[in-house]
Amino acid sequence: MGIVRAINVRRKWGRGADILWVFALMLYILIGASAVPFHGDESTLIMMSRDYHYQFLAGDWAQVFYQEVPANATEQHLRLLNGTLPKYLIGLAWHLGGYTVDDLNDQWLWGADWDWNIRDGHMPSEGLLRAARWPAALLMALSVPVVFALARRWTGWLAAYLASFLFATHPVILIQARRAYMESPLLFFSLLTIWLAVWWAGCLAGEGAPVWRQRGAALALGLSAGLAVASKHSGVMPAAAAYLSLAIIAVRLYRSGGGRLAIALGISAVVAGLVFLALTPAWWGDPLARLAQTIGLRAELLSEQVAAFPDAIYSGLPDRIAGLLRQLSVAPPAYYEVPGWEDYIAGPIEAYRASPWAGIQYGTTALTVVLGGGLFALVLLGGGRLVREFRAGDFAILPIALWVLLTVLFVLVTIPLGWQRYYMPLYPAETLLAGAGGAWIYRAATARASARRVS
Repeated sequence: MGIVRAINVRRKWGRGADILWVFALMLYILIGASAVPFHGDESTLIMMSRDYHYQFLAGDWAQVFYQEVPANATEQHLRLLNGTLPKYLIGLAWHLGGYTVDDLNDQWLWGADWDWNIRDGHMPSEGLLRAARWPAALLMALSVPVVFALARRWTGWLAAYLASFLFATHPVILIQARRAYMESPLLFFSLLTIWLAVWWAGCLAGEGAPVWRQRGAALALGLSAGLAVASKHSGVMPAAAAYLSLAIIAVRLYRSGGGRLAIALGISAVVAGLVFLALTPAWWGDPLARLAQTIGLRAELLSEQVAAFPDAIYSGLPDRIAGLLRQLSVAPPAYYEVPGWEDYIAGPIEAYRASPWAGIQYGTTALTVVLGGGLFALVLLGGGRLVREFRAGDFAILPIALWVLLTVLFVLVTIPLGWQRYYMPLYPAETLLAGAGGAWIYRAATARASARRVS
């Protein structure tokens, strides 16, 4: 009855109901941001926001350029290893909040215990942490209308309501994207990149749009893709899905304007690269050398994690596939990765779980299996619909299909251990597919009921 009532309200109020729905979900995300339990990596991202001070307040750009003998080896290491946009956003947040670089904590040291990190100044103050989380919470909230628009474009407004609800109440997304991490900027700009690609692909598939709007979409796609990669290097996956899908369409349209599309795509890709480089001054001078170093540092970090946490290692591809399926269905929300942290944040975890801001909490193991399994079944149905519509010739959804495929392959190939946080790129796609699957079930059920009434 609740679903039927919601459908009737939407039919009556139309776009107004859509706006109120999206706004309510965004507000839900923002209100619960400060309640999420602390993670040590937030300290590290806040420490990295010193670069905001160096570049935009002190004007000391030499501090952030790559140096063979760096003034601060730790800071330079982190500049190469991580995305840059999140630290700028965190820096802007604490600057607007009245904090200075002197108020910033040091990097969290995982080799030391909780009490030592607090005594030695590695824990941010409560106010500083709250300020640093605001950019993440805002970008996650802004992701809701993008998810809504993507699902609406693909399968209609019912799927848009279901997908946006699942996204805004997904317990894992709420934990990871509300924290002062790289995940929320990556989430928003990845979704925006795919939406822009879908919109542009729809225009090319015959939906039509003025030429100036398509040119604007090309520039917007370049900006969004560049910001996705600058948020976290894994943002290259949605960027690659967007450009590869549009390149395929350009080939199909070669005799009727595909050449102009190819030129526009090339310009857009150049814009994406320039945006990334503009936000990554450590790469200036020799980008190819810095790229090789970054890949090496990322591989080195994964090797260190594998050596330090042997119990979490996957034994092979079947184990990785099982881990992926587990994370998308029955795995409970993970608040930490390092064993022993539950001793330090058990109280905040319990308080957060008991609050209304933690999203959909499955509770018992049996309920987790039922609801988690049901969600995964909806994902499979949505995936099946995606494949059927693509095979039927709807190339406007090609960016979504490639995004899902490339992200799954990226996760299977690059993640050597079962840490839930590394699966974050998959969860937005999961909610989108589940929304499509749920809408398909509703339409099938109503069609069958109508057929029975007619007969």
